[in-house]
Amino acid sequence: MNKDTFDLLLLGVAHSLNHSLFLVLPPLMSTITEDLGTTLSSMGLIGTITFLIYGAGAMVGGPLSDKLGSLKVARISIGLGGLMSLVFLVANNVYIFGAGMILMALWASFYHPTANGLIAKAFTENTGSSMGIHNAAGNFGQVFTPTVAYILGVTFSWRVSFVFFGLISVAVAYMMDRIEVDDSVSETGRLSYLEFLRTPGLWLVLLYNVMVGFLFRSVDLFFPSFLSTERGYTGGIAAVANSMILLFGVGGQLLGGRGSDRLGQTKVLVITTAGMVLSLMLLMLFPTNMYGVIIFVVLYGVSMFGHQPTVTNLVSRLSPRNMMGLAYGVMFFSAFGVGSLSTSVTGYLADHYSLTVAFWVNTGIAVGLLAVSAVIYTRIRD
Repeated sequence: MNKDTFDLLLLGVAHSLNHSLFLVLPPLMSTITEDLGTTLSSMGLIGTITFLIYGAGAMVGGPLSDKLGSLKVARISIGLGGLMSLVFLVANNVYIFGAGMILMALWASFYHPTANGLIAKAFTENTGSSMGIHNAAGNFGQVFTPTVAYILGVTFSWRVSFVFFGLISVAVAYMMDRIEVDDSVSETGRLSYLEFLRTPGLWLVLLYNVMVGFLFRSVDLFFPSFLSTERGYTGGIAAVANSMILLFGVGGQLLGGRGSDRLGQTKVLVITTAGMVLSLMLLMLFPTNMYGVIIFVVLYGVSMFGHQPTVTNLVSRLSPRNMMGLAYGVMFFSAFGVGSLSTSVTGYLADHYSLTVAFWVNTGIAVGLLAVSAVIYTRIRD
């Protein structure tokens, strides 16, 4: 295995664990809610605060990577994010649980803008494919997280599930010291930070990121509960279905990355967004049909994750090179921070109406997202 491949795969493992820390919650949502004596609305609010911090922290992690070096910031993020999982060992009420989620999100938030900037600088040719490989490796690891978390949770305790992935994260952060990169830092001033936001087309990509983040966070957190409470599937099947979305997301990442290099970023963006709309429509229009669920899992997984390397490649093309960390920080915040408001909205709709109503709202958001992707296609040339 050559150095470039090893670096990408190790970063992919780190990427997987960065998400896995938060993928423990969805399959164990009902168990944790009952154990802590709380409600879905409260868990939705914790989700909003957690992912708002997860996104907002990227605004700090991106500039820090520009100043201190990408590898250093990435190791700190993975290591300390994992270490915070130990808080769950003493979480006997919803407040301590929320504190654990927030602390974990705070440190984990630095990773994405750091890693994306690092890859964009290191792999100037076929950047989209490199982004796709990094993201696919991350997704492949995440595939098993909901199922493993569910098994550990029902066999031992939901607390064990969090700590298991947290300690692995600490170990991987230690191993990342073996990566050799040209981690030169840049000097940028405040004025140029403001000027990069004026890049033509960037605000459209920001809008897209907010909307896709809103959709992704809602489906990611509540899909297992939707299957078990609204469609009558067992918790185990719901957890496996969540894992399968991530599995097909691996293919989506690879196809999206390669496609953005060969067909153009904006074309692939429209195609993947159309896939999100179609998958949600099939899920909602065939509520008791297992084939509708299966098609949703496949199509949504490929489409939702296929857009990610496309967007990151587009951002690397639009953004000034010496502020790439900041650029990815802004983009990550727009998707995971602002978009995290969806978990509160979904939790509220679930408690006051039903998760079915909440997922129809998600379908409407996907339709609006398709319209935004069409505008991006017409205004930003590949």
